Amino acid sequence: MYTYLIVDDEMIERKGIRMLLSRMNIRENILEASNGEEALEVFEKEKIDVLLTDINMPFMDGIELLSRIHEAYPGTETVIFSGYDEFSYAKKAISYGVFAYILKPVNPEEFEKVVGEINEKLAKSEREEKRKDESMEFLREHLLYLMVNGQSRSAMQEKTQMLLDMSFVRDFCRMVLLECANNYFEQVNSEQIEKMQSDLQMPFHYLNLNPQQSILFFSEEPDGGWEAFGRKLYRYIREMWDQECFLAVSGEITPDCELYDAFAQTEQLMERRFYHTGNHVFLPFQEEQSEVLVQIDAEILIRQIQQDIRMKDLESLREHFDQFCEKYEHQTIFSQIYIKFMFSNLLKEIYDNLERKDERELDREIDALYHSSNMAGVIQAVRMGIERLETVFRADGGVAKRREVEQIKQYIRENYSDSGMGVDQLAREVGMTPNYLSSIFKKNTGENLSRYLKSFRMERAREMLENTNEKIGIICEKCGFVNVSYFCQSFREFFGISPQKYRDQGE
Repeated sequence: MYTYLIVDDEMIERKGIRMLLSRMNIRENILEASNGEEALEVFEKEKIDVLLTDINMPFMDGIELLSRIHEAYPGTETVIFSGYDEFSYAKKAISYGVFAYILKPVNPEEFEKVVGEINEKLAKSEREEKRKDESMEFLREHLLYLMVNGQSRSAMQEKTQMLLDMSFVRDFCRMVLLECANNYFEQVNSEQIEKMQSDLQMPFHYLNLNPQQSILFFSEEPDGGWEAFGRKLYRYIREMWDQECFLAVSGEITPDCELYDAFAQTEQLMERRFYHTGNHVFLPFQEEQSEVLVQIDAEILIRQIQQDIRMKDLESLREHFDQFCEKYEHQTIFSQIYIKFMFSNLLKEIYDNLERKDERELDREIDALYHSSNMAGVIQAVRMGIERLETVFRADGGVAKRREVEQIKQYIRENYSDSGMGVDQLAREVGMTPNYLSSIFKKNTGENLSRYLKSFRMERAREMLENTNEKIGIICEKCGFVNVSYFCQSFREFFGISPQKYRDQGE
């Protein structure tokens, strides 16, 4: 809907122009002024798309008005009405970018033709501006995706040069990693994101990483702090999107901070959801709180240690045993017998996995553990067992972990077209928890498992676009996507260009 301003010192003339607009079903957003000075006052208050003005008026004529509008409001389309068929008027009008010069009395057919052409020109300009904005938004998403995945700010600035203003990245103060199950982010659209910003009254940049993960980039601090805002965001997603989700809030992002470092921090925070089973929001300062009192369910942690032993993952075993010790070391609410019982079970688990088992030696060590006069002795007894395991693990060379990782890679190569494939399904294939699989995959490959899966699918899509004539919808399906729109969005974020344009460039 465009706004029209009719300027003429004769009321009957203004009514006549209004009537002609009405014949074109244009009845709203029509303003009036009786001379050039009044018209300028209207321009200061309203956004005017089309100016319809007479030439001869008191105080300020139409030619001077055009001069002022041309300088101050260059995007305005203008039409001149005049009873003078003089070249000097027409020449001045043309110099000020007038769209049409119509002689009085106004011919209705000529008027409708001119206004129709103006409306078509305005609509075309809007479409071009929208495409330009969309292209810039696609470029921003692509650059953010690259920076989150290892590219530096300086490299991106050099890549874009003058094409894109990178100041929006310098303004970021935090990022929030969101994680939902069931590939929910395939369904999220721009309307949902805009509504979330409006409802939460917090502007952010949205970046989708994969069907399970997205990032929100914030440029301002919320009232009440990030912990309260994180809970508010969690409730919003649960109530408005009907989804259970987890959130990890990064530490402060300074202008010198690389986005991939902030993202790595949120990934590490997100791994804590395995231990904090009732928590959905994770923040950096919770790490400090956990050093005072670790709230980890002992049975879950024991199962994790058992899995570390089975996978021969010495690094994780040490980490989880330290957390286990931290849970009990300074707690007076547990009896000595209970603590010694828990640690002796771990010691037995370790001995069960030694190549040379000596039941009598195990009995002696458990007996020494029970006779320990302090917690340090109890912990030391188990640490000695871990040291024996270390010899076995190092001799094995981590074969078990590499075998599981290669098994996952092979499964992805053979089944990447399965739209239901995600970290949860891959974890079931090798009998691990999703978090543990993600952890050992990253330790062995240096790459996040979800990112590896997306990269593999994107590369297969690129190869199909280059080497086949398959329709984009078919390629989308063959690469494990059920939503063509989401597939195109993911391709743009990954390669910085749409699938169709990528194919066209190669032809």
